[in-house]
Amino acid sequence: MRSGEKIAGLIVAGGYSSRMGVFKPLLPLGEKTVIETAVDSLRRAGIKDIRVVTGHNAAELSPVLERLSVKVIENTSYADGMFSSVRAGVSSLAGEAEAFFLLPGDTPLIRRHSVKDILQVYRKTGAAVVYPVFAAERGHPPLISAQCFARILAHDGTGGLRNVLTQFDATAREVDVADQGILMDVDTQEDYRKLVEYHRRRQIPTPAECDAMLKKYQEDGGVARHGRAVAAVGCSLAESLNQTGLQLDLELVAAGALVHDVAKGKRNHSKRGGKLAACWGFSALSGIIASHMDMEFSADGIIDETAIVFLADKLVQDDRRVNFLERFRPALDRFSGNQEVLASIRRKIETAEAIGAKTLQRLGLQSFDELQV
Repeated sequence: MRSGEKIAGLIVAGGYSSRMGVFKPLLPLGEKTVIETAVDSLRRAGIKDIRVVTGHNAAELSPVLERLSVKVIENTSYADGMFSSVRAGVSSLAGEAEAFFLLPGDTPLIRRHSVKDILQVYRKTGAAVVYPVFAAERGHPPLISAQCFARILAHDGTGGLRNVLTQFDATAREVDVADQGILMDVDTQEDYRKLVEYHRRRQIPTPAECDAMLKKYQEDGGVARHGRAVAAVGCSLAESLNQTGLQLDLELVAAGALVHDVAKGKRNHSKRGGKLAACWGFSALSGIIASHMDMEFSADGIIDETAIVFLADKLVQDDRRVNFLERFRPALDRFSGNQEVLASIRRKIETAEAIGAKTLQRLGLQSFDELQV
């Protein structure tokens, strides 16, 4: 953080949870509760000053918050709606924070990288408000600067916080994030079911998150087209292999294929892309991306998701299905005078052939031309 800058996190958890019918902050989410996960999301991003505004069921929530070592702000006017909790929280921050992240207690799954991206834009621009955006929609948590505090505290609540923040639109900024969690709150039982499932699989990006990653890091539309073609081949291979008794994760294959070239154009793009995936929190994807250019596979090797994405990538040139010879001929011709590079290309061919041979044997096919994609 900049010298003198203090960024706080404000979680509002004082509502009635009326549409859910149960108290949302204490619903289980994995091994923790929703409110614990919300606090963790900010804390893991480096936010140390975290304050939780309570109201309805404050006594029930209090022991959990005490264990979390957060500052508790009791909103005795919680019946007036969410803005009353925001105002109570801002009142506690006035003079103590330069800006704060506002996070509803039922929107707990915010990635660390999203918080850091929002902070980076704020530091560069000094914007009054910075909004995270996913799939062209603003989500939580916005970063609200002290420029807005006085108007929030003076506002009568009409139109809620949004009515106040629109007054700062001229100096607001948006930042695209590869984080579907910024839009996922819990208003209904169906919302909760989706949140639980997303949490269970959040090490694997959704198709929409894959699109967001490519939009953020790749200007070349050909990379996305190639990724979609590789995903089609990879998923077809995986589905067929699963019918023989394997248990390949189709979502992981699809995601790995879609974004395997996310760092294309950068030096050592496979390793760089793997590190980016890990940084975003997509740990299940990191190894697949890092290995799609170079991996070892012996005759007794295991066909897993990494091997399938490697193989599928070598069966696609741009967005067309090809054979190994077609796929590697341009590189072999281009580097015909460089023995070191040629040796590397031949290793890739050998790996692809080894994975391919084992795959075809298991499927009972003579060639990949027999596979319907």
